[in-house]
Amino acid sequence: MVDKPHDKQVVIFIDMHQVKLDVESIKVAELYQLAEENPSETTLAVKHGNDLKKLTDLEEVIELKNGMKFVVLHNAPTPVS
Repeated sequence: MVDKPHDKQVVIFIDMHQVKLDVESIKVAELYQLAEENPSETTLAVKHGNDLKKLTDLEEVIELKNGMKFVVLHNAPTPVS
C-alpha cells in the first residue's frame, strides 16, 4: 500500500502565524507549546468573528477546524518604551 498525504491536515492560525497540524483535536496546553507561550504569563483565546473565548483550562480538548484563529492575550501590562 502506498502512503498518501494526510487527508486530515488542519490549518490554524496563532497570532497570525499559520500552523499545519495532522490532528483533529488538541489540548489547550499543546496550543500554548505551539505558540511558545507561558500560560502563567499569557492567555490563549479562540476568535469567532468578533468574539473571543478565553482558553483557561489547560486540559480542555479543542476540536480543530480549518482556518481557526487563536490569539495570545498578555496578562501583565506591557511596558512602553
